[in-house]
Amino acid sequence: MQPPAQPPPPPQSTRSPQQKAAANPSKKIKVFKALSYAAAFLIMPVFGMHSLATGKKRRGLKHHFGWVPEVKKQPGQKLVWVHALSLGEVNGAAPVLKILRDKRPNIMIVVSVTTDAGYDAAHRLIPFADHIFFHPLDCWPFINRALDRIQPDLYVLTDTGFWPGMLINLKERRIPPMVFNGRISQKSQDWYQRVPWLVKPLLESFAVICMQSERGRTTIQKLGAPPKCVRIVGDTKFDALQIVPEPERRRIRDRLKIPQDGLVWVAGSTHEGEEKICIEAYLKLRRKFANLSLVIAPRRLERVKEIANYFKKNNIQFVLRSELDPRAKPQTYIVLLDTLGELAKVYSIANIAFVGRSLIAPGGGHNLLEPVAQGVPVLHGPYFENIQKTASELKQQGLAIIAADDQTLFSSIRALLGYPEHLVKLRAKAEAFIQEKRGSAVEITKYIVAILK
Repeated sequence: MQPPAQPPPPPQSTRSPQQKAAANPSKKIKVFKALSYAAAFLIMPVFGMHSLATGKKRRGLKHHFGWVPEVKKQPGQKLVWVHALSLGEVNGAAPVLKILRDKRPNIMIVVSVTTDAGYDAAHRLIPFADHIFFHPLDCWPFINRALDRIQPDLYVLTDTGFWPGMLINLKERRIPPMVFNGRISQKSQDWYQRVPWLVKPLLESFAVICMQSERGRTTIQKLGAPPKCVRIVGDTKFDALQIVPEPERRRIRDRLKIPQDGLVWVAGSTHEGEEKICIEAYLKLRRKFANLSLVIAPRRLERVKEIANYFKKNNIQFVLRSELDPRAKPQTYIVLLDTLGELAKVYSIANIAFVGRSLIAPGGGHNLLEPVAQGVPVLHGPYFENIQKTASELKQQGLAIIAADDQTLFSSIRALLGYPEHLVKLRAKAEAFIQEKRGSAVEITKYIVAILK
């Protein structure tokens, strides 16, 4: 007798791990929503008590729980909700919303932010918005309440920092989301690839995704965005940049009591540890350039006291911007900028600039375009993941230099200051570069208007 035939082995799955993970997204999203509800009940008392005890996030506390302004639209009126995370995103949103308000004054505009700096900037740069508030925490009850009170026709993100709870809720309500100034860091990409069941259906719900570069478009399409809705539009931050005219530059020097013919190095958006490196480089540079002044602008104003104490402890002469005597005579010295909203214009008096959060790991980088817009070549450290595209373009133009360490920072500045005729050429090159990059805001406004029709 022949032995009984063995049953054939079960067919092997040919699906990738990502496809397997995305096999039942609706069930996973239901679990996500349930966890979001549970998190809300845990977060609300803890967040509230922490805010009241420390003072952090106290402004707009009720907004974080969804109690945002209740909007009253006229019949048939459209409303766009624009979320701009912080100062940089508000700067990028402002030119778009100015054009939108001028072209379509009947469209209501509400703006949400996450940080205090963003909130202040929104009031300063987008005063025409119908409402400005803090974005609710991304928990289902808070998001649900906020959407009930605002009832937007379009939700716009000014970066690709996705809020899953918000996007799921928008999808269920059939409210289209949109993004502009899109970019995805390697860290974000790695995280999104771990949860394809969540990311892919959310990306498919976007009406338009405006990325800054070809690399960004390729990345977001790999994550699941439909190619038909992805566009390369550039960065509206170029449209937001305002070139300071020469008479105003002279007035800024007068206000800071810096000689009109003196050299100036502006170190902007510095983080802990970077001020010490800049000071050491500056003191060495003064041996060759006796007329060199240094303006230091820490990213967070609450660090001013810490920096001032360091100066005093090491017998380094300096003056706080807020304590400058208007009757004092101009002199060469160190100015510690302890005021809000001045840095962008102060860059205009610089011969050379350094932009922080880049010299010390983990870094990430800050806005290099503000000094370049004023015709000022810029240095930054080796840790600049968040600004790779901009840094690469500026480096190709000879407008940005990577200072790998304190010695490179010193030697690079010494070389640039030693060739003033080269600085003049770089100024003209920088202004031409900025002008060539403008125009994204107009194109993005057209997409917004088309979606709202």
